[in-house]
Amino acid sequence: MIDGEHRGMSMSPGNWKARIAVGASMVVNLLLSLTILPFAIPPFQAYTLRDLLEVLLWQGIAVVGWPMAICGGAASLVLQPMSTDMGVLLWVTIYPAMLLLVILVLRSKRPAGWAIVLLHMLVTLSFAAIWHAVLNGYDFMLG
Repeated sequence: MIDGEHRGMSMSPGNWKARIAVGASMVVNLLLSLTILPFAIPPFQAYTLRDLLEVLLWQGIAVVGWPMAICGGAASLVLQPMSTDMGVLLWVTIYPAMLLLVILVLRSKRPAGWAIVLLHMLVTLSFAAIWHAVLNGYDFMLG
C-alpha cells in the first residue's frame, strides 16, 4: 500500500496534476503581486528594491506572526477597548483564512474552484494592503 493512500490521499495522476496547476498558479500570483501590483495601487509609482524587500519582510512577518497578532489584538480588546484598531485586527484574519484555504485545496481530491479563486483573491489583497502602506510611507515600527 502506498503511504499516501493509507492517509486517505489518492495518488492518481489527475489529482497531482490539479495540485501542480494550483501551485503554479499561486507562484504566478505571488510574482505578479510582487512586480506588477504596485503599479495598480495609489500612488501609482515605481518602487525601489528597498520597498520590495520591505514588502517581503512584512508579508513574511504576517504569515508567521498572525497567531500572536490575533492573541494580542484580543487582549487589547479586553483590556483597552477604546484604543484597539479593529481594522488591523480584521486584516490579520486574512492569513489564517489563507492557511485554511491552502489546506482545503491541497487535501481535497479535486480542488474546489471557489476555494482556489478565494485563495488567489486573499493573497492579492494581502499584498495590496502591504504595498499600499509601503508606497505611501507608512512606518510599520511606530507605536
